[in-house]
Amino acid sequence: MRVLDAVVRAIEAELAAHAPERGGALVGPRGVPLVTELVPDPQAAATPSTYRPSRALDARVKALERDEGLELKGLVHSHPALLDAPSAQDVAELAEGLARNGHIAIYLAPIVTRGPGPLGPHELALPSGKISFFAARRTAHGPEVSPLRVAIVPLLRDAERLARELDGVAAGVTVVDVGDAALPAARVRADELELLVVVGDGYPTLPPLVLATRAGGDTEQLSIPWPLGAPEEVRLCTAVRTAVEPPGPYRPVYGPPGGPGLTSNPERARLAGWARRLAGGEPALVAEGLRTALLARGAGTAGDSLRERRVLVAGCGSVGSYVAEQLARSGVGALSLVDPETVEAVNLSRTSYEVGDVGRLKVEALARRLLAVQPALQIEVLACAVDALGPEALDAQVRAADLVVAATDDPAAQRALDRFAYGRGRPAVLVGLYAGAQGGEVVMTVPGRTPCYLCATRTRGALERAGGVAREVDYGTARLRGEIALGADVHHVASAAVKLGLSLLLAGSDAPLAGVAEGALAAGTPYLTLSTVAEYWFYPQVFGETPGQHAYQSVWLTPSPRADCPVCGDPAGRVDPRDVPLRGPRRDALQQALREDP
Repeated sequence: MRVLDAVVRAIEAELAAHAPERGGALVGPRGVPLVTELVPDPQAAATPSTYRPSRALDARVKALERDEGLELKGLVHSHPALLDAPSAQDVAELAEGLARNGHIAIYLAPIVTRGPGPLGPHELALPSGKISFFAARRTAHGPEVSPLRVAIVPLLRDAERLARELDGVAAGVTVVDVGDAALPAARVRADELELLVVVGDGYPTLPPLVLATRAGGDTEQLSIPWPLGAPEEVRLCTAVRTAVEPPGPYRPVYGPPGGPGLTSNPERARLAGWARRLAGGEPALVAEGLRTALLARGAGTAGDSLRERRVLVAGCGSVGSYVAEQLARSGVGALSLVDPETVEAVNLSRTSYEVGDVGRLKVEALARRLLAVQPALQIEVLACAVDALGPEALDAQVRAADLVVAATDDPAAQRALDRFAYGRGRPAVLVGLYAGAQGGEVVMTVPGRTPCYLCATRTRGALERAGGVAREVDYGTARLRGEIALGADVHHVASAAVKLGLSLLLAGSDAPLAGVAEGALAAGTPYLTLSTVAEYWFYPQVFGETPGQHAYQSVWLTPSPRADCPVCGDPAGRVDPRDVPLRGPRRDALQQALREDP
């Protein structure tokens, strides 16, 4: 038999705190071995040594059975001190009560006595004394009265602790219908929020059902852990605090497990993998505070204007994921990510992804990573290839950006990105790796100041092939084949792209970082090449016998525009980027067309 602690408190207040004898009825859900309520009997015929229930008590119990689905579980009454067992008269009345209630297996008969004393296994201490549990059972030889061990359900205790934690009130214990079961429940109210804590068999070892209703809102079930390692008396409070974060007034917010609420936008939370909870305050202010802390170590190097800048990052592989993360860590306020692929296990060695990301879209996995770093970041994900965007959508993305970073392994996509960036007056950083990541390049294009990417790289292919640094092209996809390379080498090139990109975003400001790109642009050398090994490519011809040279050299190149270039040449001859196909016909399509040509 289980007894709610609220019933034990009521027994103390109505019986143990007064001189004997007093009594009342114990009731609970029909067919369930659970006592949920004490029905006091102030009109009983009682003396200091006798107690006879009143007709009024019988009427109240019958009303509860009829109207609330409860049933009589037995009678409790107090005895003079030291008389902590049923008397002969009590035993006779217990047998009669059991006979009258043939639908119940046992008939309770707890005895309450005042004063201190030792406790037996069937007894429970009260502030004013103790309660000794007995019950009448049917046996082959007739009714038998014996001690009964009971389990106390600490629902009211836990609800009151929770109410204190939420600066609210415990609004009592009741019985609610959950499906076909009648279960005890406690209500906690705090700042226009009501929590209904419904417990079943095994509580507090087993978790409760917690329902939350906001003023004027719908009722929702809270998703809470159940920390069995926590002390029993704080288990409910600890669990609910993961889903309800005081102070109120409460509204839905989302944040990392164990962390603060950082957004009220469910789609943003989905990207970030944040859990829903109810909290007060303004989550955007919390996120902005974390952003401020994030930038504290770099204060003065980049300035605060980066929060207003948006960067389009196309390609979220080993280069693009690193670039995007460093831009976010540097304070860039908004990123748009473009990539059609999913994360594979082979990507983990040199990207920002984790094991749990395998199988997920790269743009979504990267968005989750970036929001975990900078929760105030505005982010858009486009799970498609550059050419799949279509001219109008790509045009809109470039127009919305302050900088375009091209980090794809698709030469056609790189050219298309720069074509749109140049045509819309946006600076661009185009990153490429050479064979084995033993070297790489970062090309800056700034409309009106540099040649476009097409002009800058027009003769590069022949030079790369002659120098043995060119990457192989997959002629089935027209993309560059993946390279076996160290992540450190890849990121050496990517980090240069990050710094130049940040510098372009800060152009015209007094931030120290603004001068990095400007120096190269003013010198007419927007094309950076880097090595990660010694004696690389044409570098020995440049550095000659200069002492102190080894790996990690760099050479800035001066590309030349072509007057007839449709991107950066004579303005009269330039072509709107939307009028240029994003991709030429593939080989298999050409072959099919030739086969079908009559």
